[in-house]
Amino acid sequence: MRTRSVGLAVLTLVAAVGLLVGHAAAATFPKTNIRFAHTGVAGIPFHEGVERFAQLVKERTGGAVTVQIFPASQLGSEKDFVEQVKTGVIEMALTGPMNIAVYDGWGPAGVLAMPYILQGKSEGELARKLVKLTRSPLFVTEIGEKAAKTSSIRCLDMGWWFGERHLTTSKKAIAKPEDVKNLKVRTMDTPVAKSAMAALGASTVPMAVAELYTALQMGVVDGQENPFNIIYNRKFFEVQKYLTLTGHMAMNLVIIINETFYQKLSPELQQLLTKAAMEAGDFQSELTIKVNTKNLQDLKDKGMVIAEVNRADFARATKDAWKEFEPSFGKGMYERIVQDAAKY
Repeated sequence: MRTRSVGLAVLTLVAAVGLLVGHAAAATFPKTNIRFAHTGVAGIPFHEGVERFAQLVKERTGGAVTVQIFPASQLGSEKDFVEQVKTGVIEMALTGPMNIAVYDGWGPAGVLAMPYILQGKSEGELARKLVKLTRSPLFVTEIGEKAAKTSSIRCLDMGWWFGERHLTTSKKAIAKPEDVKNLKVRTMDTPVAKSAMAALGASTVPMAVAELYTALQMGVVDGQENPFNIIYNRKFFEVQKYLTLTGHMAMNLVIIINETFYQKLSPELQQLLTKAAMEAGDFQSELTIKVNTKNLQDLKDKGMVIAEVNRADFARATKDAWKEFEPSFGKGMYERIVQDAAKY
């Protein structure tokens, strides 16, 4: 009986301590709701990554801080909700680096959208290099801290792997760079995002991804470029016959937060959000690589005609695409980032 009493006493004490710790955690962080927008639909890895981020934040703040997710372009295009973060209409979003590159201080992020800046034999190798590059002092401190002050947009993490972007077309297969000339190709709505296709001679048509399926179906555009998981989950295989493995961009995603909102948070909460963003990023990057591998096979099974190409030919055809953007990147920044990328 004594043993049982001692055991009950210990359990009671543990429960009491747990309750106190829970109250302490909740008391440490004021009740806060963070509105978080992105374009992903259910089944896309980065949507699961954002859900993981929300879960980590809720758990580690004892429920005091909640992340309200607005997926599937509910708040507009990426261009729309990045502006909403800048102006404080919402607190956070997930987007591509090219969408913040248009803001004061973030010009160097546009280098990440340039064709073939990374070299690797597999998506996993490219992902590891890109994550190391974007979490380096160059991007986190030298570029990031300055840009947060000048743009009102801070990056919590730039190390979310999105995948290699590949070209799909409806009218013809692509075998060489010249085959892209005069095709109408949908790209993301920023100048740097158009660079690879424009350098290949395509007529680029900027458009929100939520509108793309219908545009492909109606023939408004001949093709588009995205990683395998987007092509599959958005069902572009239903309206596109050919998939060409150009791999012209090794793309990451970035978690952004309104700088004014961020600076009002305690240092402890700032650190917590950053750590959660990086952990969720690692989770979704691993998932993305697995899903992209699976979805390539899924696209074959759906009947897409998939073609390998000599990427060196495409790299040569797009090698000068960066030069028109040098004023926004900053003198010498393109070369420096490419050199840093080669170290990893």
